[in-house]
Amino acid sequence: MVAEDTVFSVLYDKFMFWSILVGIFTFGWMFLAMLRYRDGVEPDTSHIDHIEVGSFPVDRHHTTLEVMFYVLPTIIVAWLVVLALASNTEVWTIPGDDEDPHNMVITGKQWFWEYEYEDSLTWEDDPSLTYIDVTWSGTTLLVNASTNAAATNVNVVQGATTLEPLSIDQMTGLADKAITFDPYKHSVVEVTDVDGAVLHTWMHIPKEHVFSSALSEDMILPCDVDVVFEMHSKPSDDSNPNYIGVQHSFWLPEWGVKEDLVPGIEGGTYMTMMADDPGTFPIRCAEYCGNQHSMMVGQVKIVAAEGADCSTDTGVKKISGGSSGGDY
Repeated sequence: MVAEDTVFSVLYDKFMFWSILVGIFTFGWMFLAMLRYRDGVEPDTSHIDHIEVGSFPVDRHHTTLEVMFYVLPTIIVAWLVVLALASNTEVWTIPGDDEDPHNMVITGKQWFWEYEYEDSLTWEDDPSLTYIDVTWSGTTLLVNASTNAAATNVNVVQGATTLEPLSIDQMTGLADKAITFDPYKHSVVEVTDVDGAVLHTWMHIPKEHVFSSALSEDMILPCDVDVVFEMHSKPSDDSNPNYIGVQHSFWLPEWGVKEDLVPGIEGGTYMTMMADDPGTFPIRCAEYCGNQHSMMVGQVKIVAAEGADCSTDTGVKKISGGSSGGDY
């Protein structure tokens, strides 16, 4: 199901409420009329507005009732139109560069997704939960695990190079090394315990870096930030210039948004969303794209950018306990 703090969930509740209200009055009057004025029931001719089966009703006007008959439905329809237009603006207005969105390029191929970063992203697990903090800037990598006694080792990967692991000083809880940070390389720092279990992750994703669902890699996005997707459909094999791919539909069930990826459109199609809560959620293709369509799946991991957290409630309404996501 769509998360309960998205515009789609709120809209569903509102439309369902008004639909039930209208249905109660409509079907209530219909069943009342069917029972009261059915053939074989002796009509009450003493009432001025009496109705007889097979006869036209008495020609009489009730101005107030007739006006309300038109005014009330008009108000309900106008209110539903306002809801629909407001949601359309909320969902389909693409944030401009002045709003500083996080820009992604999504490419659909048969049968996997590619996630390219037009903006860099540096993130790490919440230090208030792991009791570990990683700082890597300039020429120094510093890991502070002074309040987490289980942390023993630090594994560092920079680009395609796996560096020599660092040991955390068990007296101070610190580990530091002179390593130059390169903003143009994908870098990962993992703090582990004695058994190798990862306790804390820090990661830098540079511009133009590409993750692929074909390699079981997740798309990683920041929370509480507008994300703009530019989406293209391309063939997985470029050997045939006449084949331009098939249509896909990039679907994020957790936020109730999807958009088609249409082959041959050079400018691509666009979609936007803002994630509220951290977690890992599914990515699906909502357009049949060939005999391995069911394999067109992936995951999106929502994280807090370095120096931020996901405590800001950017959802339409907040539900107690958060959302597990993923059910659809």
